[in-house]
Amino acid sequence: MGVTYKLREEVVSFIISQRQNNPLFSCRQLAELVSQQFGIRLSKSSVHDVLKESGAVTPRGRKPKDKFQIPIEKKKQIQVSLSQVMLDVRQKALPQQDSALAGHAGVTSEAGAQNFQETPLSPEKSIELTPPHVLLLEGSPLEKEGPLLQKGDIYEGAGRIFLKAALWDLGVFSENEIKENDWQYYLLYTSNIKVNLEEDKSYVIEWPLPLHRSIREVADGLINNITPLIVHKVSEETLFKASMNVNSGFKIKKISLVDGDNHIICEFSNIVEFKRNFKIINRAFVESKDRNLEERSKTLFFSQLIDNNKVMDNILNLEGFDSTNEEEKVVTLLIEDSYANKAILQQAIEKLNSMFLRDEKNRLVSVRIGLN
Repeated sequence: MGVTYKLREEVVSFIISQRQNNPLFSCRQLAELVSQQFGIRLSKSSVHDVLKESGAVTPRGRKPKDKFQIPIEKKKQIQVSLSQVMLDVRQKALPQQDSALAGHAGVTSEAGAQNFQETPLSPEKSIELTPPHVLLLEGSPLEKEGPLLQKGDIYEGAGRIFLKAALWDLGVFSENEIKENDWQYYLLYTSNIKVNLEEDKSYVIEWPLPLHRSIREVADGLINNITPLIVHKVSEETLFKASMNVNSGFKIKKISLVDGDNHIICEFSNIVEFKRNFKIINRAFVESKDRNLEERSKTLFFSQLIDNNKVMDNILNLEGFDSTNEEEKVVTLLIEDSYANKAILQQAIEKLNSMFLRDEKNRLVSVRIGLN
């Protein structure tokens, strides 16, 4: 393994720096960059040896020291949930087939079993599609295409939407759902989704979300097409769109949720093929390891108020009203024009809206400001 002695120091430094700046660069891509930069041909194995010797890559076959296992109870819930949803989808999509033929997405959950290398994620890019919700100007009428949102009565404590959002970010709808010994599961974050297509093609979607929420969004958006898959960055946009549009030769074979160390946490196979809705748009990802709801809410939405409980309490106790339909829930928080915490509130609202959270009825949730 003396490859580093056969290469000039500047070449070795270049390979290591490129990998550090772009962790998802594959050895093949790094070899091509070396060829372009220095005019020398380098094999993928030589690049891997350089990275391995420098410690910039986990050697093949090495498993993480702290191996995470999804709790058996949670694993069963995932399988049952996916099976039932997949059955419903197949019956709706293929009414002419007997329901006994309706399959479900196969699930495996074994952290640390595999590593992967992929192409880098493309820069942030917005296409013609717009967010399903946006922060409206104070006092503006709600403008929305599609089913009319029904306005509810004004109620106190509407600002507690931020506490609920701290749970929704975990993919949880009630604190009672979380058992004390399950926190390791709920606070585990995925990093990417790796999608394997037929003919050995693949792409990676940036996906730094809590595991439970990740599974829910992948099941609803990428596997079952219940809701549009909202994507921030993707490594191979052409492959992504081709697979979502069910182009010939781009069938999805396997979907893997991957952690920050590029270890596969959870896999889905036996994917049913049909056209899927998606949006490529900027979205916010914020990581929090807090278990307490108020502290978690501060981390996610009010990081500038960590030590200011008075302002936090004031915002949580604001009056407001809900506007809802089957697909969306918009909470309007009512304030006076001279409200002292308006700027802080608006910043928190913008963060919440850009996280694309869903409530217990699977409605997309957003918040806006209204004037009393």
